[in-house]
Amino acid sequence: MNLLGYSPTELLAFANVVASSIVVIIAFSLLAYTLTYNFRSGVAQFYALLLACVTITYASEVALSRVDNASSAGHWLRFEWLGIALLPAAYYLFSIAVLRTTNYRVRRRRVIAAVMLLLSLASAGDAIFGTRLVDEVRYTPLISYLQAGPLFWTFTLFFVLSVVLSLYNIVKARQRCLTERSRLRITYLLVGFIAPGVGVFPYLVAISRLSPDGRSGLGLFFLSVIGHLIIAAMLVVMSYVVSYFGALMPDRVVRYRMIRYFMRGPVVAILCILAVQTLPTLERILGLPRDIVVYTVITGVIVASQLVLSVTKSVVDRLIYREDQDEVAWLRELDRRLLTTSDLRQFLENNLAALCELLRTPAGFVAAVVGPDLILEASIGPVNTRGQIQLIKDWSEALSRAIKAYAQLLGRPGRPSVNGYKNGNSKGNASSGLNTAPILHQGFWVWPLIDGPEDEEKGGEPRVLGMLGVQARTGGPLVNAEEELVLDEILARINSALADRRQQQNVFVTLRRIITDIE
Repeated sequence: MNLLGYSPTELLAFANVVASSIVVIIAFSLLAYTLTYNFRSGVAQFYALLLACVTITYASEVALSRVDNASSAGHWLRFEWLGIALLPAAYYLFSIAVLRTTNYRVRRRRVIAAVMLLLSLASAGDAIFGTRLVDEVRYTPLISYLQAGPLFWTFTLFFVLSVVLSLYNIVKARQRCLTERSRLRITYLLVGFIAPGVGVFPYLVAISRLSPDGRSGLGLFFLSVIGHLIIAAMLVVMSYVVSYFGALMPDRVVRYRMIRYFMRGPVVAILCILAVQTLPTLERILGLPRDIVVYTVITGVIVASQLVLSVTKSVVDRLIYREDQDEVAWLRELDRRLLTTSDLRQFLENNLAALCELLRTPAGFVAAVVGPDLILEASIGPVNTRGQIQLIKDWSEALSRAIKAYAQLLGRPGRPSVNGYKNGNSKGNASSGLNTAPILHQGFWVWPLIDGPEDEEKGGEPRVLGMLGVQARTGGPLVNAEEELVLDEILARINSALADRRQQQNVFVTLRRIITDIE
């Protein structure tokens, strides 16, 4: 029975390559994640070594599916043994690192670990360059392996012993856990602990005498596919547990960061690999050239996956932040709304451009009050506009005059000051000097930008935020009633931006003060 022109054995061989590719992607992605986010933890360091062994082994398996001669197969099979031979030492080192987290003395176990490391290195050297552990290549198009050498069964005993001793260390670590949370995490670790060893062990070498001609390939491929998928899942479980060792941040941050990384990295890569692996069949069905199919499929997978991630982001947030949804939503909104220095400058420049177009004038600027000084925040106009503005030295005097004119317009004359004035604005959080005629100074129309008191009943005073200047054409702006409304709106936006920026600067100062303690 053939399906799409392939025999059942060929289909299972194809599925086996796909499953191996999935394990490679997951192992390598988790290795990169561990080295990036959690490398200071001893548990994570040795887990990274374990993942490296798994990656080498499965990457070699994927490469073997593409070789077309026994010589190339032999090179990849011996390289595969680098991961197989080092796995026993990686297993044991990882297990005693977990045991040490329970404050257990591991002096004798360190000696055992050193012996295992030496034996693993010796096994790797012999597997790559010698013939005592593995010997000649047994090459067939679907199943290739190295025949067992005289020391293979000794290595098998060493492999099994290391896994058993490592498992004993993890069990002992679980027994020493005093808190329910720690005990639960070690339990999860135990669930996936056997997976790397089960997946990496060279079964074909062990059963080569039972099936020297590969006639049982159908059953082997079926079991191999199931095993690879289970191993991939167990690696994810182990990585999830390891990510908490040595983490100095809340569980929700660790969990969210890992899930988002996994969805944006390994999941997208797996979808791309599946798409590439199915290209020959799609070419035959669609009757299109390979390059068109490749570009279409890969582009579709990447774009669709990113779209799905964006659409499902809120769902993922609800699953992860079940108890803190309101607070997390508030933090996200705060991140979107905070103005950086560049944000403020661009916002001011956009509004200045709209104001200059309204008043039919080519240049304008916004300056902010910082202590006793005026700082030029934004300007638009010809290339030399900023320099011309900075050459004028009496802007503080112009601002004082503008404040005085503003106070008189409100019917509350007061003594002008760069830092504020008595008996200023009445009610409201901010006043931009709306409906006031600007003063004329050095060829610029100048408006004061004033922030009202937060609570006037408590004796608060309006504060001068800065000034707005636009190059003058006449003694004052000539605008009709409709244009005056637009002018007031633009002035209000600029004033509010400076007021909000000042408040946000206070937030930043507070965060800088406490961020070290939070870490």
